[in-house]
Amino acid sequence: MLFHSFFFLFVFLPLTIIGWHFLSAFKNRAVSEWFLIVMSLWFYALFGKEVLALLLICTALGFLFHRLLWLARSAMQMRILLAASTVIYLLILFWYKLHDGVLPVGLSFYLFQMIAFLAERAKGNLADISPREYLLYVFYFPKLAQGPIALPAEIIEQFRTRERKHIDYERILRGLMLFIFGLAKKVLLADALSPVVNFGFAQTAYLDTATILLVLFSYAFQLYFDFSGYCDMAMGISRMLGVELPVNFDAPFQAQNLRDFWKRWHMTLSRFLTRYVYIPLGGSRRGQMFTYFNILLVFVLSGLWHGTGATYLLWGLINGLFVAVSHGLAKREKKKPQPEGSGKSRLFARVRVFAAFLFTLVFFRSESVKMAFVMLRRFLLPLYPGFLLRTAANLNLSELYPVTKALSFLLPGMENQVLLVFWILILILCFILIRKKNAYEIAATAPLTMKRALGMGVLFAWSMLAFNNVNSFLYFAY
Repeated sequence: MLFHSFFFLFVFLPLTIIGWHFLSAFKNRAVSEWFLIVMSLWFYALFGKEVLALLLICTALGFLFHRLLWLARSAMQMRILLAASTVIYLLILFWYKLHDGVLPVGLSFYLFQMIAFLAERAKGNLADISPREYLLYVFYFPKLAQGPIALPAEIIEQFRTRERKHIDYERILRGLMLFIFGLAKKVLLADALSPVVNFGFAQTAYLDTATILLVLFSYAFQLYFDFSGYCDMAMGISRMLGVELPVNFDAPFQAQNLRDFWKRWHMTLSRFLTRYVYIPLGGSRRGQMFTYFNILLVFVLSGLWHGTGATYLLWGLINGLFVAVSHGLAKREKKKPQPEGSGKSRLFARVRVFAAFLFTLVFFRSESVKMAFVMLRRFLLPLYPGFLLRTAANLNLSELYPVTKALSFLLPGMENQVLLVFWILILILCFILIRKKNAYEIAATAPLTMKRALGMGVLFAWSMLAFNNVNSFLYFAY
């Protein structure tokens, strides 16, 4: 079940929030927690019975390893058990990646969460927990389908210490505001750009410089608003339930180097790879060459996590090289005092990061390495922009239907020119929005006025009207 579906918005979510707060008023908190576990299982079951069965098997396996770790008598036994569980979960992940091609929704996020859970247990950072608390942590539905990869202490402790008799209406309203922000990002921006991106990468061999540039801009913003929109929705839902999820997306296009960029994009995945891969390998403690090797290895693994094709491997390698260079430059600059950068220098740094990101997207999105180099070659050739209008014709917005219909009568043959203008206007709006505050910061601090409530209502209604163009979240494929 998708967050941006009528059933979720008007049936599942209201039932969950009302039932949770109603049952939380009782003295026995187990009643409300079992209710939330059942609702989370229902949420995931709507993706398919086979998916739910796999989830239950992996969950039972995780609890078994948790109990074995609890009973282990030596550090060596713990390391063996942790290694065995990690290998089993990674084999399950790569089995689906290599044989099925398409992962069950949320499987990679879920398996990484299970590895993190057992690793924290092996480190002694997690005390013994009850089966109910374990199931609540594992199945908590706002983070189940696409992250964030939350650590046990970040979730379990909040359920243990929550106030059961008090309903925080302001928190619910602010969570709803954040959810609407995320919904609008997803359906009004990311999904609006999806058709031109799909057409552009399908027609790589015929594109020109201008069209490639606009398609890459569109894909960058599609990824940005798709994933940040999901993160906002997940945090908003969880906030309405009284639980704060870890921040997973923090304005990455405001970063001034690639190292900082990847600390801001999918933050909990970066934390997972740093905590359980980079640091155990030695991090930056074993000299400069080992540091660069560890960075490259982490990004290659990140590329393979996104997909098993050569394009993903090359994407991870390129990003690893960029971050390694960024790391080296930052280390060199620390040795000498640096004056405070001007506004122009900060802007130039952000443009440089954005350009590097666009370059990597060519490999991330292309069908093959060959087609990626075809796109790069055609981008560098001074070609006539003959595919701009053909690409713009794929901009299929329900809000523009009356405009294009009227133009077909008043100015026949001009529809695509108008769509090109709207395409460029959407990209300009995206450039403006990425410079603003994060949605979760606005939702947490903005005054709750009637004017703002009306604005949220209009934004929600507009998003409803655009539901005929919605697509699944991009990260569902990983």
